[in-house]
Amino acid sequence: MFLNFVRKQVVLMDLAQRAALICLSTFVTLPVRAQTTETGGPTPEAIQSVTLERPATFEVRSTSGTLKETVQQGQQIIWFGKGGPDDRRFQIGNISVAFLRNETAGELKMTFAGSASALGYRPVDEARLNVIVHTKAGASIYSWSIGISIKCADYNQPLAPLVHEVPRDVAANVFNNVGTVEVAERREPNVRRVIVRSCV
Repeated sequence: MFLNFVRKQVVLMDLAQRAALICLSTFVTLPVRAQTTETGGPTPEAIQSVTLERPATFEVRSTSGTLKETVQQGQQIIWFGKGGPDDRRFQIGNISVAFLRNETAGELKMTFAGSASALGYRPVDEARLNVIVHTKAGASIYSWSIGISIKCADYNQPLAPLVHEVPRDVAANVFNNVGTVEVAERREPNVRRVIVRSCV
């Protein structure tokens, strides 16, 4: 009789331990499931890499003895998804690059300006570009790498001008010989492609 009682107690304790273990595992996994559901991470379709449609090239004209700037001809740069040029993700238009020289100090400042538009997508980090200065003959004489932040609400939104001081040892050469400026996608080996996130 006593032996049957002990066996029942052992079985009950074993069942109680198993029930406690199941309850504990449920409490441990529930917050993780709830967090995943609440945040609802982006679907694979919502995040994707994009490519710049093509670089934009601008002729440079002299406005005064100390200022040169790009000629506006409606150029814009557009990033597109896997669907090709009709699959637009975001763009930068009204692009302007200016060269302002301070002859007395031997300084040359380059300024990049433009307007950004998110076309249903925005870059996760920044849109990375190279601004490449060419001579009239086409030789590359200087380049400047920039990053541009774009938000979902941007539509033809003027960018805060980016200003860069050209090193003094090349400043005179750049100012005197600039013929065109190319704005192209950065393609260094250690720079990943631009990744966008859906605004929806």
